[in-house]
Amino acid sequence: MDAVESPGGFKFLPTDGPYSAGVMANAGFAIVRVMAPRHTPLDQGFRLVEQTLREVDRPLAALCAMELRIPKPLSRAGFDEFNRGYIAQFERWGIKVDGRMPAARTNVAPELDPPAEPSLHAFCFTAKVPLVVSRNTFVIAGVAEPPGTTGGPAACWNAIAPLVEERMQSLGVTWDDATESQFYGTRADHEVFTSTDLARLKELTGPGLRWFFARPPIDDLRLEIDVRGLARESWA
Repeated sequence: MDAVESPGGFKFLPTDGPYSAGVMANAGFAIVRVMAPRHTPLDQGFRLVEQTLREVDRPLAALCAMELRIPKPLSRAGFDEFNRGYIAQFERWGIKVDGRMPAARTNVAPELDPPAEPSLHAFCFTAKVPLVVSRNTFVIAGVAEPPGTTGGPAACWNAIAPLVEERMQSLGVTWDDATESQFYGTRADHEVFTSTDLARLKELTGPGLRWFFARPPIDDLRLEIDVRGLARESWA
């Protein structure tokens, strides 16, 4: 998978879907993350992105990752319908690159206290840095198991982990660049950690692992993982 340059100070791994597979900041830039207020409706979240980038004098093209929360997993038809509105916002912003969505994305349905409507959880953008950053900053979009994976949560994990690493290698980043990993699964899926046959378990947990009681956005999927290496985090 070859990375594509964005005018926003990063390169991304293009897909045919509503988000990129991952992003990495270019030299002279670093990725920073902003947490939105809890259960910020998505329309308000888009306005928060605009306001934040305006305040720090960065173009909309600097937006490189979105983290969403939805009320419940969707059918594949429902997921496609949701994405039409999401893509339309990027088209209004005029930040698609060669027809592709540049920003990475994680989109999950919380098991506990889900939002009443699709919401923005957090977002990332590239900021200019005055000095050379000693490591790469990046975001790998949420990766779920391939459809049809059987064998329970351990099999799902083992199917996801190499896909995450493949994306990291395509961007030219390593686990040494990661600041944390996120694991999205239900309370019942804690059993995955009792297995002794999990691919890349040490690598995925090494940077620090956040567990979210949540499901992937499509109702026939079970687990999701994303990884990021950031320069800074803040709260809106």
